[in-house]
Amino acid sequence: MNRPKTFVAYYPSDRNFYLLLLIACWAAIASGFGYEMVQMSSQGKLHFPLIVHIHAIVYVGWLVLFTVQILLVRSKNLALHKKLGLLSLGFIPVMLILGLLTVIIVQKQQYGTPDGDLHFICVQFGNLLMFCCFAGIGIYLRKNYVVHKRLMLLATVVFTEPGFARWFAVKIAPLFGDFFWNYKNVSDGYWRFWGYDVLPTFILVLSIGVYDLITRKQLNKAYVRALLFYVLVTSLEGVLYYSDAWFALMKHMIGVA
Repeated sequence: MNRPKTFVAYYPSDRNFYLLLLIACWAAIASGFGYEMVQMSSQGKLHFPLIVHIHAIVYVGWLVLFTVQILLVRSKNLALHKKLGLLSLGFIPVMLILGLLTVIIVQKQQYGTPDGDLHFICVQFGNLLMFCCFAGIGIYLRKNYVVHKRLMLLATVVFTEPGFARWFAVKIAPLFGDFFWNYKNVSDGYWRFWGYDVLPTFILVLSIGVYDLITRKQLNKAYVRALLFYVLVTSLEGVLYYSDAWFALMKHMIGVA
């Protein structure tokens, strides 16, 4: 009987592949939010609650920290990389709390306006859930280098969704019909939702597996589990978005019911 092939921990091309994905994450966030800032500024709407500014600083801080961590690995400074890893652990509860507070405050402020969309909280909560799971487990399994680096990258890739949704998704939405929020039921809007809001980030998630198949001829088991979890959460988001029960629950949560 043939024994399972050992998953190769490192390939020379890994350093460039992970750097490219990091650049893609930065590009998605910077271009998406930059595009929105320009649009809002031209409409005189460039005003945000204080919590949004704090939220932005902390979330960009995560990207900066993750960038530093990748550069430290590239320069073989693993000792400092491990020390800064403890800082990453502290980011998770802070980002979770800030994320929840920002969603509630902003959604309550926008409720009843053209910018309001209580249904969309499912996506925001889903992103927070996936980030916390991927980053938390990734840090817990930090001694397993193969799993650690894939989960930490996935945790960061999850946050490309709001960046892509602000510009790239707007451009490809016509390929799927109308914007997903203009549909009233899951049977009509589900695949528009997935194509608009999930697809760009999903491509980045899949690229990790494709790369492993090209270089290792196999998928890492932890990555496969994470991929299935990602598909499960995003699929549930598409169902909840069109749920009247979810909408009613969110009204109670933000205090407008």
